[in-house]
Amino acid sequence: MGRKDEGDRRADKEDSKRRDSPDCTEAWRWEEVINTKIVDIELMEKLAELTSRAADYCYQCGTCTGSCPLNLLNPESINPRRIVRSAQLGLVYDDGNLWHCSTCGLCEAKCPWSIKIPDVVRAYRQISSEKRKIPQKFEEILWMVYEDGTAFPGSSMERAAWTEGLNIRDASKQKVQVLLYVGCAVSFDKRLQKVAASLAKVLSTAGVDFGVLGRQERCCGDVVYNIGEDAFLEELASQNIERFNKTGAEAIITISPHSAHMFKKVYPRYGLKIPAYHYVEFLNDLIEKGKIRMSKPLDHEVTVHDPCYLGRYLKLYEEPRKILSSIPGTKIIEMNDIKENAICCGSGGGRHFLDIHGERLSHYRVAQAAQTGAKTLVAPCPFCIQNFEDSVKTKKLGLYVRDVVELVDQSLNGEVR
Repeated sequence: MGRKDEGDRRADKEDSKRRDSPDCTEAWRWEEVINTKIVDIELMEKLAELTSRAADYCYQCGTCTGSCPLNLLNPESINPRRIVRSAQLGLVYDDGNLWHCSTCGLCEAKCPWSIKIPDVVRAYRQISSEKRKIPQKFEEILWMVYEDGTAFPGSSMERAAWTEGLNIRDASKQKVQVLLYVGCAVSFDKRLQKVAASLAKVLSTAGVDFGVLGRQERCCGDVVYNIGEDAFLEELASQNIERFNKTGAEAIITISPHSAHMFKKVYPRYGLKIPAYHYVEFLNDLIEKGKIRMSKPLDHEVTVHDPCYLGRYLKLYEEPRKILSSIPGTKIIEMNDIKENAICCGSGGGRHFLDIHGERLSHYRVAQAAQTGAKTLVAPCPFCIQNFEDSVKTKKLGLYVRDVVELVDQSLNGEVR
């Protein structure tokens, strides 16, 4: 048998605790729960509808709670099994730790029945949102998105500032074949703007007819989706789809896996017809067709982090590795817990905007990266880059943190700015 990863070992421990408990026939003493809480049939039916009955097949094995990365560092911080059981019984779940979930999807990946546990979390959040019972910080974020179209501090008037000197077409004024959707974090964060600049340079080198919406770009709605504000999300998505359609673009490419997930999996519900891709898909295709040929050797070793929304949500595990392998002199050294078993950086599900106490998942992940001996941690996700760079500084590790496209740019065009 293969070596068990950390998540499997924690799941076994959780299951053992459950079996050894006095009330081993049930995950909890549910008769006590039901006596102290009101079973709401209407709530039960609503949760079933919102989740396509995702909780129905759960038999309370505890694998999800044992696998949850948050419990790796902060035991008992969140109990996915309890959340799912509450949904099965139609119980109100208003514990504050509902908002701690990063929606990373590792629980679903480990579940014997592949139950969509993040959907159950989002359904409970939607119900809380309808009752206006959400963290104050999320109220502020929602207003920012509503008033100025961004989830990050900054004016929509400044969204295109990073394009200065790059000769990038304005897709709100000219027709383009490919629309590069930049996203809120990348538009306003100085470090992440370098990723956008690298991608723009690589696309230009490959002769791609692309442009950006600039000041007309608005938030993709990932945080709105994860807060559970579905009515607002529908309005936001409809407005974005209208903007996208006006560009005449035949494809949308994104820098963030979260935006790619929204455009691939969520926006089609609201009528998006234009195919969307994360840029690693697009670049890998260009490389395979011979439209990008990297010649400058980088001669260094890298280790690859699989972002949750790129990997478990979109199943894009091989594309980043194929791109890196095509760069002369680049050697990949894999760390523990990769691909479908990857440990979350801790930013998803809206956690990026919350001040949550306890040990950070990003600290744990960069330590895993450092153990490989590689000098560069590659993470094709803006949130992961922000978290990892902060953790590398905090832990004083000798690691560089780069996006995949920054290394492609470096091999094609020299040093990345």
